Amino acid sequence: MTVPADVREHCREARDHARTDGLVPALTLLTRALSPKAPPRGPRGHAVLPKELLDEFAAMEAEGDEHREDDVPVPGLTVLRSSGAGAPDGPEPQLWGAGLAWLRLGMSERLREACMAHLGARQVEGTSLLMQQMVKGALADVLIDHLEVEGVLSELTDGSGDDRVLDRLQDQITRADRTLLRLFGAHGFTQDGPGPTAHASELLADVYRGEDA
Repeated sequence: MTVPADVREHCREARDHARTDGLVPALTLLTRALSPKAPPRGPRGHAVLPKELLDEFAAMEAEGDEHREDDVPVPGLTVLRSSGAGAPDGPEPQLWGAGLAWLRLGMSERLREACMAHLGARQVEGTSLLMQQMVKGALADVLIDHLEVEGVLSELTDGSGDDRVLDRLQDQITRADRTLLRLFGAHGFTQDGPGPTAHASELLADVYRGEDA
């Protein structure tokens, strides 16, 4: 898979926005850059997109087989379910998949930073949780995952990538996120904790991965 230079730039911008601003702003940027004329559809015809983009895709929503759901775990996102295939004006699936992988990497890095801040503020017997050997080992493993994902994504410009590569990267990001959520303890799975956003990130990967995945 060859990723054009302008698409690479949009992907990296989405990663940076995800890391600093969160999921909805990053997905808004990526959608407007890579799929400005139609909702980006997965292989089953579904789409996950920011609510603010719905008006821009109003003509697409007017189709009879559209079904909108707003019960996505992160405010500001919506799911469009459809029995039809992806729109012809949507993005090329592999380029969109690469963009989502970059975005999810940024979200996972954001989660890692939040996790370190959370653990650093908590102590056991006068010692920060960050200094515990098991915690340090888990965080080191996550960091290695992030560096590996970044390295592979950066190499997708040479034409060697395919859907299986992207699927493996998405799975690696998901595993890193789940490791980080466990380090948060119970807080990681509460409504006010980081769990809902991590779940929405995983939902993005599931909606847009290949049908055989």
